[in-house]
Amino acid sequence: MLMIRCPVCGIAADETEFTSGGLYGRLEETENRVIPRDVVREWWLCARGCGTWFGMARHVVNQRVTATWAAGDEPWDGRH
Repeated sequence: MLMIRCPVCGIAADETEFTSGGLYGRLEETENRVIPRDVVREWWLCARGCGTWFGMARHVVNQRVTATWAAGDEPWDGRH
C-alpha cells in the first residue's frame, strides 16, 4: 500500500484516500509510452483533503514515493 502526503494541504494517508489520474504529462505524450521499471511520474487527486491535483514520483518495483509536488511546482521541466 502506498503512503502519500499531499504537497498542498499536508494530509498523509494511504492511497485509498487519493485518486490516481494516470501518468504525468500531456495526454499525447503518455498514451503510447511504455511504463519503465523504475520511477514513474503520475497525477494524483487529494480526494480526502483539499481536492487538489498534484504530481507524484513513485518507484514501480518497490512502490516507494520519491517526491510529490503541487501542479506548477515541478522539480524538473515536466517533459520526462
